[in-house]
Amino acid sequence: MPKPLPRLTPPPSDEPDTRDPLSLALATHLDDVRQWIEWATNGDPTNLGMIDYGIYRQFEDWIKKKEVLDLIDSILQRRLTSGYPHNHKAIILIQLIPRDRLSPYAKLLEPLLPAKPSEDPNKPVDLPRFYNPLIASLTASLHDLASVTAAEEETSKKNEEEKKKQDEEIQKWELWCNLYGKSNRADWRPHPGNPQWTYWGWQEIGQEDWWKGRND
Repeated sequence: MPKPLPRLTPPPSDEPDTRDPLSLALATHLDDVRQWIEWATNGDPTNLGMIDYGIYRQFEDWIKKKEVLDLIDSILQRRLTSGYPHNHKAIILIQLIPRDRLSPYAKLLEPLLPAKPSEDPNKPVDLPRFYNPLIASLTASLHDLASVTAAEEETSKKNEEEKKKQDEEIQKWELWCNLYGKSNRADWRPHPGNPQWTYWGWQEIGQEDWWKGRND
């Protein structure tokens, strides 16, 4: 169990404390949280899965603050790579991590996934060392959720990149219109959405040919 916090000695009356009390309180709190989370995921295998419910609820309250959530998140990710029993204890506390931050855990949880059934019904399942049904079940659930979150983030990233390309194309179109004006033809007013949209002297010019050398 973490040691009690030290009692702070007030500064001498002729040397006023100029430190920011809020920053000092936050630093002290983060140090306290670090001790608790490291103790809850320590290397003692005798208390595996026996995290006190009161401590769990305390963590649940602490992670409402972003700085504390960042700290707990970073420690739990490291614990997953630290081997048994650190990783098994971390699995229990990862349930506290908000869904929108689970994406990095998709890869980290893979080594702890339950063993796949053998294709040969007569061959027993090759269980990993330190197999724990509870931890295996929690890992599978968390991995499924983390994988969905990671896929959603990847899709969102691709959509943003595609939108950026479209915006760049529209900027080129608007620049061309500002330089040479817009035609009165109705199909020229919006961005046509066709790569071959550039015209000069009423002759169609390939997009790459049109912009070649323009920025030299």
